[in-house]
This record gives sequence, structure tokens and C-alpha cells, in this order.
Amino acid sequence: MHILDLIFPKRCLTCWRFGKYFCNRCASIVRVIGASETICPICERPAIGGLTHPRCQSKYSLDGLTSIFRYDGIIKKAVKTLKYRRVTDLVKEFVSLIPASFFNEATKLRINEATLIPIPLHPSRFRDRGFNQAEVLGRLLADQLHIPMRVDILRRVKATTPQVEMKDRRERLRNMKDVFSYNHPTIKPSSYVILFDDVFTTGATMRAAAETLKRAGARFVWAVTMAR
Repeated sequence: MHILDLIFPKRCLTCWRFGKYFCNRCASIVRVIGASETICPICERPAIGGLTHPRCQSKYSLDGLTSIFRYDGIIKKAVKTLKYRRVTDLVKEFVSLIPASFFNEATKLRINEATLIPIPLHPSRFRDRGFNQAEVLGRLLADQLHIPMRVDILRRVKATTPQVEMKDRRERLRNMKDVFSYNHPTIKPSSYVILFDDVFTTGATMRAAAETLKRAGARFVWAVTMAR
């Protein structure tokens, strides 16, 4: 046990039991997104395995989406606690909740050949927060998948209004125009990318980032998020 655990003991994020951020009882009722609940990352309608529908696919679109948990209950609390209260030591417990079914599916997606790229923050927001939650979570996930993570390939060059605050689809698309840029010359046309973020909300951020990577030469871009 770390000395800080004695001074500031961990408590469950929802029921406040001492010991862990995710007590056994609360962790047992976390809602995992099932195979019948997967969606196309473009139109957000049901899709087998999260694959982008053929009618939605374009040269620069995402190829699919895997979201692990429902964004409610203790999962929603964890994301907000990490992002806004900066409790970064909950990340290890959070990632440990990922079910074995995700890693089994990852094998089918040839993730062992991929590079994980977390969605970057704009420098101004990074300075305010002090860290990028997608990067912190993504590093542990990449370690478990035994794949490299790169944070020097994709840059966020335009500060934007948070997508969750915007309800109109056209407004969200305008908000994400020219937000990202490519920052590395080593991506080849055969590059296989796992684009990672904490939450899939409107999908506009992921779609804009995927377009930037594909225009830079990435051949396949699959989105993975902790929650949806």
C-alpha cells in the first residue's frame, strides 16, 4: 500500500465504500456493450461488429467502432472524475474492468499489427488540465494489447467547443473542420491505426481525426473508446 492511500484512502466512486474506486459490487453491475448493440461510427445505426456500413464508407472514413462500456453509472462517474477532478490513479482500476471478450475481439481485428493513437487535446486545454485522459488510458490499454502508442503523429491545431454541448449535427461537423493535422512522415499506406478516446458521443471528433490520418496515408483506422 502506498502511503498516500493511508492519508487519502480510495473510495468507490458511487457508493463511497473504502478500498477501491470500483468496489466489487459496483463493478459487477457495469454495463458492457454487447455484440447486438454495436453501431456504425458514421450514421450511428446498428452495425454488425461495429463495421462501417458499405453505404457509409468513403475513402477517408473510419472503418469501424468498438466501444466497451455504456456511458452511465460508475463508468460515467469515472470518466468525469478523471477528466475534471484529475484523479489519474483510478486509470489502472478502470482499464482492469475491460472484459476478456474485448481482447478476444481485438485478436480478430488484427490489433497486434496496429499502432494506437489517442485523440489529442488542444495545447491550451492540455495546459489547463495538465494531462490528456485519452493518452493516460490509452497507454495502459496499449500495454495490455502489446502494441505501440504514438502521441507524435496527430495534432489538434484548433480549439473547439466540446461536442457534447452541441446538439445540431451540421454545427458539430462545422466545429470539427480542420481541427487536426498530421505531424509525422513515417505513416505508410499500409498503416493500421487504432484511434482511441475515452467516450464516443457525437462521433464527429473521431471522424475528423480518421480523415486526417487517412489523408496522410493510413490504410485502416478503427475507433476504440472506453464508453459510448
